[in-house]
Amino acid sequence: MKNHIKEISSSSLIRNSVKISVSNILMYMLPLFVTPILTRLYTPEAFGEWGVFSAFVAIANIGLFLGFENVIIQAKNEEVPDIIKLCIGVSFCIITAIAILFGGCILGGVRFFTEFPTPGILIVYLFLYTAYTILYNIANRHEQYYTLSFSNIVQGGSQALFRILLAFACLATINGLILGTTIAQGLTAIFLLIFLLRKKLICVNGSFCFAKIKQLASRYRNFPLYDAPACMLSFAAFNLPVIILSVYFDKAAIGCFSIVLQLLLMPMSLVGSAMGKVYYQRICVNENNISYTTHEMLRILSVIAITPLLFIACGGDKIIVLFLGSQWESAGKVALCLALWSFPTILTQPLLPLFRVKNKQNILLKYDLLYFICGIGSICILCGFIHDIYLILLVYAICCFIVKGILFLRILSFSQLSINKYRNSALLWGTAMLILIFRLKEII
Repeated sequence: MKNHIKEISSSSLIRNSVKISVSNILMYMLPLFVTPILTRLYTPEAFGEWGVFSAFVAIANIGLFLGFENVIIQAKNEEVPDIIKLCIGVSFCIITAIAILFGGCILGGVRFFTEFPTPGILIVYLFLYTAYTILYNIANRHEQYYTLSFSNIVQGGSQALFRILLAFACLATINGLILGTTIAQGLTAIFLLIFLLRKKLICVNGSFCFAKIKQLASRYRNFPLYDAPACMLSFAAFNLPVIILSVYFDKAAIGCFSIVLQLLLMPMSLVGSAMGKVYYQRICVNENNISYTTHEMLRILSVIAITPLLFIACGGDKIIVLFLGSQWESAGKVALCLALWSFPTILTQPLLPLFRVKNKQNILLKYDLLYFICGIGSICILCGFIHDIYLILLVYAICCFIVKGILFLRILSFSQLSINKYRNSALLWGTAMLILIFRLKEII
């Protein structure tokens, strides 16, 4: 056991992940204090508005650069300045198109757009996110993990602070959850910009050569052709349910659904996302060691991924209601329905960069298309026949679980790993799912 722990602790992948995750641990603890405050300052309806806003933003963010933001980490040094210009140009065009779409649809009286919370803040947020993402990837390229860790603290801390303060500002027309998040995004982008300028890590020259940028866009065409659509479909399948369900159910139900998603994905926010970033950088540098690096990841992810499911199955749904407050009674049932969905999502998401490095984005696109069809298709069909949000979410979770499970097996195959290596983990997974199935009888 000592040797096993020593082996894990000596891994550079784990060490670098911990550097980023130190802040994530603090940010993981922060919601434990802040969320009960927010759920008592804001109504479920306000969280419903935030859910719709964040769902649309999440989908838009994925397509904002057409996948070229990931090239910043993978490109050669001399290509980086032009890749940054390409990212800025693409994102500006897409944000402009979104602004025109909203303006036209609002004038045309299209219901979703006329009822969308604060479309003006949406455009501001997208510009701030553009700056933040480019700067974050530059820092990640140069392995500035402590800085990235501190940027997470800046973002999480300022978001919590401004959300609480804005709850007392009596803003009748602006949702404080949305505005607080936007302000935090801007502050984090400014922090990263100042750091990178001081370290002289930003290398964008003033010249603009369209031919060279066009050549780079062609060289890395798999990113917009396969990578971006795959991510778009995956995140759409994750975020569209909020938008679709908002048509059939009230804002309170959507608010419960939205906040449960955040709680279930906390383990991925804690270390999963950090590990994914370090994993991508590591396999880009050493493609010959993918099998070992992936195995390192899975030793940790196998435990992290099952944690939310096991917690909910063993009575965590009741703790969630106690944690959020009495007006969030239905959140516990929503958590039971979505627990099965959370497990394979957390297990596979940090490993998806493998498809980029293997230049197999077209295969990932097929899985994400299947995930989208099964997940969103099940919700659309069931919403037309029944008005039971718990049953709809349970079927959605089962469909997503199956597709992500198949994707996990494909990841093992690409990494030349056998499922037999994870028999002990599989025993824990199976036990947790059996307990969950027993608990689900309470709401079916």
